[in-house]
Amino acid sequence: MTADFHSHILPAFDDGARDTKTALAMIDKSAGMGVDRIVSTSHCYPYSDGDIEEFLDMRSAAFERLKTEAAASGTVLPEIRLGSEVHLTCDLTSLSLIKELCIEGTKYMLLEMPSSKWNDTVIDVVYKLSISGIKPIIAHMERNLGQSAELVNALCDLDVLIQINASSFGIAALKKEIDGMFLRGLIHIIGTDMHNLDTRKPDMDRAEKYIKKRYGTECWEYLMNNAGTILSGGELSYRDIKVFKKKGIFTR
Repeated sequence: MTADFHSHILPAFDDGARDTKTALAMIDKSAGMGVDRIVSTSHCYPYSDGDIEEFLDMRSAAFERLKTEAAASGTVLPEIRLGSEVHLTCDLTSLSLIKELCIEGTKYMLLEMPSSKWNDTVIDVVYKLSISGIKPIIAHMERNLGQSAELVNALCDLDVLIQINASSFGIAALKKEIDGMFLRGLIHIIGTDMHNLDTRKPDMDRAEKYIKKRYGTECWEYLMNNAGTILSGGELSYRDIKVFKKKGIFTR
């Protein structure tokens, strides 16, 4: 099983696939890389339950368009789980429908942290989510490494999981940071964050090749096993988290 945990494949919905033809081409390209499970994580900016209701209705309509076009063209879709990339816009636990934004069939939620400077309130919102029964997965954590080290550490101390974009593996400026994250057991899930076929395209094969070469096949299998645990509704515990170094593995 190869799972892509961050994607924008629903047609004409957010800033991802512009139409059903593009969406199906993105999915087909991913399938050619061995991806057989895709978590669809369209952007959601919830400030109220009304925002969530509108998002869910529009997401459902976009997914129906995708399935209809796939059936008409004879395309066999992989397993697609509907979720969202939830932007931390407010105290999310104040919204009664917030759990509807979790990845379908699970308690896990992909959460995008603010790009602006963090403060204690931001960390408190994540904490409140984590004790509300939602398991946050921090989206593309490598984008947040310029934040205050104290607040990044405070975030990592919470009951969260961390997702890294496939395109970030092999970038020279990030090699040392990603090595350090693996050594601390702070990379648990990967996703392509694909939006289109050119500037932000499917690239899971690139990540797989890099990870296996630099950290070993065990590391890749570990990441995919984590994905399987989440999608099956299982519990991914920090007690089971493994840490990796270049061409090596040991358990915390």
